[in-house]
Amino acid sequence: MTRKTRDGLKLRKIVCALEQLAGVVVRHGSNHPYVAFRSGYSVPCPVATSTDVRKMVVPWVKHVTDYSNSREIYRALSAGRWE
Repeated sequence: MTRKTRDGLKLRKIVCALEQLAGVVVRHGSNHPYVAFRSGYSVPCPVATSTDVRKMVVPWVKHVTDYSNSREIYRALSAGRWE
């Protein structure tokens, strides 16, 4: 069974894309299958089947990186890689 987020993205692809970002580490969490961390930032980003990627992950990526285009971030998370 493929595990997907609330808005239909595969968890594994999101994790793959997040792991490609410099300074971002993705770990297994206790309350969520995955939790993304970035050194120097105190707020982690949980990734689970209940996650709404557009509302939770995309803003977090914008905050911890230099990326500013929400559509490009969402596409990269959906594809599992950055272009």
